[in-house]
Amino acid sequence: MSVKIQQQLYTRERGGIFHTTDGYDTIAISEGLDQGFVKKYLHPFCMYHSPKTLAERGEKDASLYPEAVTMFQPETGELVIGQAVFVPADFTGSRSTYFMHNYIIPGARKDEWIKHPEKLFQMNDFQTSYDLVSGKVLPEREAVGYKDSDILTIKSDLLGALGITEENFKQLLFAVMSSIAGKKKVFISLNVPIQDYTNYALELLELLYLFLPYAHRRRLGAMTFTSEPESKNYIHVTFFEPGRLNIGDRAIEKQYIFDFAGNRIYGVDLAGQQHEYLDLALHHFHHSERMDDFFEFAEMALAGLPEAPKLDVASYYQLTDMYLATRFNDLSLYEKNKAGFLHSLLKFLQVNSDKKPDLTRLFVELLRQEKVAADKATALDYLHAVVSINAFVRSDEPLFFILETLMYYKNDPLFKQLWKTIEQDLATHEALVMFMNEHADYEDIFELYLNERFKPLVLLEDLLNELKAIAGTPYLIGIEKFKSVVRKKISAAISSEGNPFKAVMTVKNFRLDRPSAAFDKLKQELLAHAKLSLLRSIRLQNLTLPDITAFGDIFTKELNVKDLKDVKAKENYLITNALYELISYPSQAGLVNLKSLTVAAREQLREILLRLLRNNPLPEQFPLLLTVFETEFDGVDYQGVLDYLIKYSDDKTLLSFLRGNARLVEIDFGYRRSLRKYLISHPRSIWKNKTLRKELQFIKNYSFQKLLKEVETETASPVVKFFKKNGLKLGLALVILGGVGGGTWFTLDLVFGGDTPVPKTEKTAAGARPDKSTPNEDKKEGSVVSLELFTKADPEKADQAAILNLNSKHVKSIIGQAQGAALTDINGHVFQIDFIPQSGAVPFDQNGVLKMGYTLYGTEYDFDAADDSFEVVLFAKALQPAESYLFVYSLKTNNTIDRIMPILTMNGVSNVKLDDKKLTLQSGDKEIIKEYKKETTTFSDPEN
Repeated sequence: MSVKIQQQLYTRERGGIFHTTDGYDTIAISEGLDQGFVKKYLHPFCMYHSPKTLAERGEKDASLYPEAVTMFQPETGELVIGQAVFVPADFTGSRSTYFMHNYIIPGARKDEWIKHPEKLFQMNDFQTSYDLVSGKVLPEREAVGYKDSDILTIKSDLLGALGITEENFKQLLFAVMSSIAGKKKVFISLNVPIQDYTNYALELLELLYLFLPYAHRRRLGAMTFTSEPESKNYIHVTFFEPGRLNIGDRAIEKQYIFDFAGNRIYGVDLAGQQHEYLDLALHHFHHSERMDDFFEFAEMALAGLPEAPKLDVASYYQLTDMYLATRFNDLSLYEKNKAGFLHSLLKFLQVNSDKKPDLTRLFVELLRQEKVAADKATALDYLHAVVSINAFVRSDEPLFFILETLMYYKNDPLFKQLWKTIEQDLATHEALVMFMNEHADYEDIFELYLNERFKPLVLLEDLLNELKAIAGTPYLIGIEKFKSVVRKKISAAISSEGNPFKAVMTVKNFRLDRPSAAFDKLKQELLAHAKLSLLRSIRLQNLTLPDITAFGDIFTKELNVKDLKDVKAKENYLITNALYELISYPSQAGLVNLKSLTVAAREQLREILLRLLRNNPLPEQFPLLLTVFETEFDGVDYQGVLDYLIKYSDDKTLLSFLRGNARLVEIDFGYRRSLRKYLISHPRSIWKNKTLRKELQFIKNYSFQKLLKEVETETASPVVKFFKKNGLKLGLALVILGGVGGGTWFTLDLVFGGDTPVPKTEKTAAGARPDKSTPNEDKKEGSVVSLELFTKADPEKADQAAILNLNSKHVKSIIGQAQGAALTDINGHVFQIDFIPQSGAVPFDQNGVLKMGYTLYGTEYDFDAADDSFEVVLFAKALQPAESYLFVYSLKTNNTIDRIMPILTMNGVSNVKLDDKKLTLQSGDKEIIKEYKKETTTFSDPEN
């Protein structure tokens, strides 16, 4: 559309622009006016509603009919203002009609009229008729004629003539602004002569317009006369014929009604509320002053904001406060609600703040005046506004204000909340953090902030989530104080985790959505501290196979243990790392150097392996068992390996071990003896399984097969055993029996060994118990008994108590218990024998099961045949001699005491020998001799 003013004429004629037939139509337009615009926007407003009082009496005098001026502004941006007048007769001369003339002011120029209301409301350049002979084209106009009088000079007379008070005017102004911003309409009736109605309406509109902000002026639509109130698009204010208000119409009832003719006002109530803008407008009204300065201030403050806040009445209440503060240094409204004032300021500074210097200066000046947010009740809200505004203003003054406020509340719980507010703006947060980090005066509040921020974060997951949130603040990540706090928190979290290995893996696998070199560097530092915390918190006695596997995933590179200053961490690392190497590559267990570990550490490692392998060790794990049972002189306690497998493995696993280590039978006497005993007498011996027995017999080793022959003989029935043992001699005997009838017994006796006495049958006294023959019983007083002749406890199942079957002259068995053992004599009496309570002195756990790494030996021995007592010697041998214990008990042959304490306890023993009254013990390189004293039933050093 052209930038010139366009025109349109509308009436009833013999054809027009859009119709060739008789009727209402546009009869002439300017060339620059789009016909589509005419039909869509102008035609709906080309109307005239005659006053019903005149129409009802058929009045033909046109001078009695008021003009109807319509002004509206469609969304296309133009300002349309037109006038309709009553015409008594149309072209036929028989019917009345109306004639309308519209001016269309282009949007690019309408501010000329917006800011000069007289150009609109005093326009006097409307046509009331048109001769079609002049053509259908109207000229484009540069200007439109108007009167140029000051409406303010007659304001009092005008309101007086209309019966409108200043309070009514204030209500009208509020209603018109609210209508433009919302959906409600304003309907007005005036108590004036009908022919002068539009003149008064235009004057009242112009007076209201003077006090309307520019944003509202750019939207206002009005009609100066209609016969009845009716809502119409683009129209906000409608003047209607007095007496034509339909009170029962609910649609009308909800609008703003100013029926001055009927002395009724509906829908507006300003009482009891503060209306800063309306008060300012009324102040200017009283002084007959225009408000252009305020409106320009508002235009500046509202620049860049959406349409809604530009039209919101509340925006102008807020702007009034700021206008008074900037123009007149009036801070009375600020003092009433400081935080609210700042939040209002934020509303306008959040867009185009660089183009709003008046508001920026006001903000800075207020902070200089306040110095600190000293009012605790509003401090948080006030600081929130300061931080929010600073996000757009960026000035040093807000930063100093925030710092002083933090210092003011550093010992108050509010301190943490203030920081939460500051964190909402990264730029403000960064500026504060960097400033505090570089200035020692603020070092304490920075450290306090970090501690407070991380204080509630205890779980590792929460810490990592916080670090992910902080990843957006790289300036914080690089500060040493921050890293120090985070390292401590991560270390503490790892130590408190139920599974520290899983926790460290979580740290290791922690990633950001977006790569960050600064964060990656921090993560490596945190991971190093997490690893150290893990090493400190490892509980070796509770290690599991998944833990050890995780250890290998965590420590992918071997540590330089010299760098580990923490002794516990160092030892835990060495032991766990060795365990990882052993378990990960069991076939290479022999290559793992355990000599770098202390004796105690090696013992711990062996105990851990024994525990981990207890659940049926696999054949590929046999090398681990060899490591466990390795002696201090680079040998292997194969007997211990065998006993362990007998106790904890299944038959196939044990068979696999025996097959792979058949050669041990010929080189390790202890191993051979244990294997022979197991195969012959163990209740779960694989010899009893025919299938597995065949597998044993397939093992190609001479010594092993020889052992099996012995086992086969010992486990055969007595008859078979007899024939196997005496097959040749029995054949000779049968020949002799065939040739000689008598002397049979003598011959058999001669053949089978004449040194065997002929069995005799002797009668015993009634009730007498026949003697049992045992190995210990055959030993004469003074004979030497070494550890090899002691009875070794039967290998027990993992959940069964240890059993020592002595079957000696007086003692049948000893069964392990939690704090000692139960001794059963040959008569079935049970006695409790105790151990001296000291660290590690009890070789049994709470279930009576022999503790890991111990082997129990025992024997009955009489140190003095002349007394009426005998002794029982128990030896709990450990893998490490320092952990071995010896106990000696003295029992009467007619003992009646149920609980027996040891008469001698020794530890650190590696071997034992009984010789007459002497007890010889091997402890390291030393030989200790103790001599039995009958008088005191104790042992003492021998006399020289």
